[in-house]
Formats: sequence, structure tokens, C-alpha cells
Amino acid sequence: MRISEALRRTACAALLLVGGAAVALPAGLPWAALPAADRDRLTARAARLQAMSPAERDAFAARVAAWRALPAPERERRRIAFEAVEAMPHPERARLQQAAAQFAALPDDARQALRLEFDQLDLGLRRGWLLGPTLGAEWPALHPLFAAMPAEQHAPAMLALRAASTQARADLAVLAQRTPPHERDALRAQWLAVAPGARDAWLRARVDP
Repeated sequence: MRISEALRRTACAALLLVGGAAVALPAGLPWAALPAADRDRLTARAARLQAMSPAERDAFAARVAAWRALPAPERERRRIAFEAVEAMPHPERARLQQAAAQFAALPDDARQALRLEFDQLDLGLRRGWLLGPTLGAEWPALHPLFAAMPAEQHAPAMLALRAASTQARADLAVLAQRTPPHERDALRAQWLAVAPGARDAWLRARVDP
């Protein structure tokens, strides 16, 4: 069976992101110490549990038990995946759901081939799919500019990438390839220092002076 390039790309996102599970509150953590947003989320979750039928609660308990039985590295992988999905724009989540449905509908041998292909990717490229189908597909070209990024730049850089146009991200990828490795930190810092509304033009002027 021939697998289209579009399906291969979105399957990468599905392989990395699908399967995230809810995270239980650590025992003994004081309720008052939680941020208000977390307290609201847990209160809403408790209300949903209260509204479940006995059969639904049993099924939920079975899922929780299965989660706790997973090895710690796998729980961490799924936790990161869950948080990544939560951070995605809604259109990206919709594309991810479509990718997961397409992947699940494939024959077993096609799914195994895609999984093997994905597992053989560089770890940095696999993590790029945590950004969603759009940035995940573009990440091989963008990765050199963001691989060694300081932690404090991560959030603003991801916001800037999501806000950039397709052309701007293509220009940024071109500059990333043109720029020597020892100058990429400066390029990234200069790009982030530009006012958001002027970044696309700033990139275009440097790619095509």
C-alpha cells in the first residue's frame, strides 16, 4: 500500500501526541498551594466524576489503574504529549484528530512501517511534532535555529512561530540554514526583539535584500 506524504507527516504527529492521559494530583499536595486555574480544573474533573454512572466510574478506574501500571518514562512521555496538545491552537488539534483517525484506519503493516520510520527519526525532530502538524512538518528546516534555545526564550519563540505566516517561517528556515551555527543564537534573539507586526517583513528583507 502506498502511503501519501501528507498522511506520513500527519501520522508522525499522531504517533507522538495521541495517547496522552490525565495526570493525578500527587498525594499530600495542599489544595491551597495549587494555582487557581489548577483548582478550577480539578474541581471540574471531580464534578464530571460525580456525574458518572457506576459503570462509567468503573471504566475510569480501570483507565487510571492502567495509567499507574505504565513505566515512569512512558507516563512522562504521555504527560508531555497531553500538555502539548492542550497548548495547540484548536485548528491544529482538529488536524491531529484527523491524522489519528487516518492512522488508526491503516492496515497493521502500514501502521508498523510508519511507526518504525518515526522511531528512527532524530529525537529533536520527533519532539518537533509536539508543536502540531504544521510546525512539526516544518521543523527539520527550523530545528537548527531552536535546538539550543535558552528556556526563557522557548515560550516567546513558539508564540512567534505560530503567529508567523507560512512565508515568514520559510524565510526563517532559509536564514537558519544560511547562518553559521555560532551566529544562530544572535539571529534568533534579533528576530524575537523585532516588534511582532514587523517580523515577517524583517525576515523577508534579509532573505531577499
